[in-house]
Amino acid sequence: MARDYTKYTVKGIGENLNKRQLVFEIVKDYVEKKKPSFDKLSSVFKDEVQGSKGFIRKAAKVEDPKRFNTKLPLIIKYGVEVVVSNQWGSKNIDAFLSLAKKLKYNISEENQNEEGNAVEETIASKSTDENNGLKSYLYIKVYNENTAKDLKLSQSTVVQTNGEYILSFNLDSDGDGVIDTYHFCDIKTNVRGSNGSPWDFEEFTDEEGEWLEKYESFEDFGFDSSEISETLYDMRLKFVKKYLNEASQENMLYEAAVPFEKRDMFKEDINAEIIIDNGCLIFKEGDESILPEEWKEWI
Repeated sequence: MARDYTKYTVKGIGENLNKRQLVFEIVKDYVEKKKPSFDKLSSVFKDEVQGSKGFIRKAAKVEDPKRFNTKLPLIIKYGVEVVVSNQWGSKNIDAFLSLAKKLKYNISEENQNEEGNAVEETIASKSTDENNGLKSYLYIKVYNENTAKDLKLSQSTVVQTNGEYILSFNLDSDGDGVIDTYHFCDIKTNVRGSNGSPWDFEEFTDEEGEWLEKYESFEDFGFDSSEISETLYDMRLKFVKKYLNEASQENMLYEAAVPFEKRDMFKEDINAEIIIDNGCLIFKEGDESILPEEWKEWI
């Protein structure tokens, strides 16, 4: 599987833009030139272009701020503040590119794809035994339906730390489907980062959630962005393969579920804890102490 590192240049706007930057800069340029109303802006940049989470929202009405660029609201007609979706990947960027070209934006691409297999082989070659200092934690919550069908996923968290930073891959049900988020915490500075993709972390906050301008990449902490992103991607890959059903691997958003027979696997693992809570089954495994305090609130 190829992972997409493509960068974009928009004539007269910017160079070397990632997907989120590309979308934001074009919407920003459109707003500055056209000064549209909210209805007009929404009719041009339609939700269906982005997908299930929406494209443009009024800043005051955003229900899921981590999925929108709330740090940089745009001012449109009548002084209304709007925010732009930051959820862009290989599955929806083509629809946006098509729209942008219809709007007469001149976009060129620099393809930086790398084959996933090569990355996976690199990761697999690294030692993962106890001697390398890695610690991990797993939390899975599923709906406990009284059938023999696969158990729909309500929430999951996979956490890993190497003593320098803590990484987390989360899946959460929001009613419309299961969405994934990725988290980073630098142990030395206690600075956090979250993203809708394992790639292109660019915004970091303190433990109170306040944005810190001095950090714009993992390199600002002295780490390798590629190594961290690949680790996060690998955490997701292994979790889906080990714990979720085949349908999840084809359609994570709507099909994420734990195979019914996997319940026995947890019961046989003496390190796992099984809890029945409000109609759900919860599975825990590993060292929960590695989680930052506010991360514990997610589970």
